[in-house]
Amino acid sequence: MRKAIYNCRMRYFISLLFASSCIAGQVPLFKNNSLDGWHIIGPQIAFTLENGVLTGEGREQKNSFLTSKKSYSDFYLKVDVKIIRGNSGIQVRSHDIDNRLVGYQIEIDPSPRAWSGGLYDEGRRAWLQPPNESVRDTFKLGEWNSYEIWCIGPRIKAKVNGKITTDFLDFMDFSGHIGFQIHSGYSKVMWRNATITEYSRHKSNLKVTNLFDGKTLNGMQPTGGGTWSVEDGVIVGRQLKDDEVTGLMWITKPYENFALKLKYKIDKGNSGFFFRSQQIPNDNTGIKGIQVEVDRQPDCGGLYESGGRGWLSKPSKQFSKYDQWNEMMVYTCGSNVMVWLNNELIVDCDTTNPLHPERLDQGAFLNNFAFQLHKRQEVQVRFKDIEIVVPKYANEDNEEIDMFIGCDFLH
Repeated sequence: MRKAIYNCRMRYFISLLFASSCIAGQVPLFKNNSLDGWHIIGPQIAFTLENGVLTGEGREQKNSFLTSKKSYSDFYLKVDVKIIRGNSGIQVRSHDIDNRLVGYQIEIDPSPRAWSGGLYDEGRRAWLQPPNESVRDTFKLGEWNSYEIWCIGPRIKAKVNGKITTDFLDFMDFSGHIGFQIHSGYSKVMWRNATITEYSRHKSNLKVTNLFDGKTLNGMQPTGGGTWSVEDGVIVGRQLKDDEVTGLMWITKPYENFALKLKYKIDKGNSGFFFRSQQIPNDNTGIKGIQVEVDRQPDCGGLYESGGRGWLSKPSKQFSKYDQWNEMMVYTCGSNVMVWLNNELIVDCDTTNPLHPERLDQGAFLNNFAFQLHKRQEVQVRFKDIEIVVPKYANEDNEEIDMFIGCDFLH
């Protein structure tokens, strides 16, 4: 997966002291060599715990899960696993629905496909992020393998034997149960050294907000050239080649740190998604700030600072799909910015020293999102399904924290 990152990375650490202050401490998941606090969801197969080693074995037609009764939100889980036969997985932030554990799973796959460590949505959407080809050899058959899993805010990250196999954003669940899976069929799996570190000293209130209602442009304001409309539940922007003024559709509410998902389809020309941007009135470009490039070139998904330093991170490989809907995800942690295209992490970039805001005309936008129609080009672009999660935490003194917990050390 890391081969897909063309980065300008300079590690951005807000404060490791802050990070450690959030940690409640590493504790064993199975205390006193006991399965107290755990129960089986699905077929009631044999799970045993002896000398600190959990063993599950079954021959059922459905999956079975040894599941925590406790629900977990933000945490770091570490465990060793050995496959004797069959297939398995580790469930996180999952839910019991009609005696079936549904939710995120970090895969344990000893088959020739070798997708161990990938992110699967058990009982719902299936594969979210299979592991990159470069890390599919990290799982060792017949040996103990180290799994590390972080779930913090919208981020889900996993390592197998020290190599990153999952790094993803998802907005469906921010808490849920942990489960150890024995897959249907003839399966036997062993786990040991299962510990968890909860980031629980800060209360979170994360929720998903739709920035586009699918019907109107409420909450948005166009400036400059081109035209914007809503057609069949989609925002459509069009620009003529002889238009000398960049077209912009601003989202009128400003945002600083955020996790955002949207879908786009670029039919013609050059577009982009701006964030932390500043409106420049009476200018034919109309904006300064950072944008995620949206076009039909290999640089699509890269970071470009308009009116400033130019390219901050430029991909050299095509991740965007022509004539299809593409999913973009953007995640910020102070000056650090990450961008995914179609489930591939392609930018992990420190954007330190952003442009300093100039004095604004009254009512001009600052620190806002904007969708672009590039001047002097024929452009047609579509956007839909625009969702955002804003970090919202309170510490023990009820002071607000406006950055995702742990975002500075999830590298």
